[in-house]
Amino acid sequence: MKQYFLEIVRQKWRLLTVVLSLLMLNISLGILVSSYQLPSLIDQQTKWSALRQKAARSGQMDATALHQLGSTDLEKLRASIPERSQFARILGDLLEAASSSAVEVGTINYKPVQIKEEALLSYQLSLSVSGSYAAVKSYLADLQKNSELIVVDSVNFSNSDILFENVVMDMHLTVYLREGA
Repeated sequence: MKQYFLEIVRQKWRLLTVVLSLLMLNISLGILVSSYQLPSLIDQQTKWSALRQKAARSGQMDATALHQLGSTDLEKLRASIPERSQFARILGDLLEAASSSAVEVGTINYKPVQIKEEALLSYQLSLSVSGSYAAVKSYLADLQKNSELIVVDSVNFSNSDILFENVVMDMHLTVYLREGA
């Protein structure tokens, strides 16, 4: 048996040297990972968890401060809602924005809806504008920048002619107004 082993070593000494070298390298890398990198990794994970907990605690407010902040924001929102008498001006602003965006306004329909819980009146507007895609997109961007409480409920784009760029945008808006004058 010993003679077979010595014969194998004599014929395959290069292969055995490579295998033993790789085995030694593997053992030394295992010792390096377990003695240096694992403790360092555990330390970094502990620091990360502590930072996450600190960040989570810093963003929390007590219930009283949170309620006060919410009440203040709600009052600012209520104060920014125009009165019902301003509907004609808001409608004029919508038409002026259409003109400045170079779109043509089609039909406009509106229906007032009473919101009794909040003493608000909402106007459900349906309108159609047409023009180039860039002009229609510009008009939509102008609506989003509007300082009034206007909500874009839905938008539908269509183009009936594939050779000519004339995009028609049908949209439904809601304009909120305060009860009053």
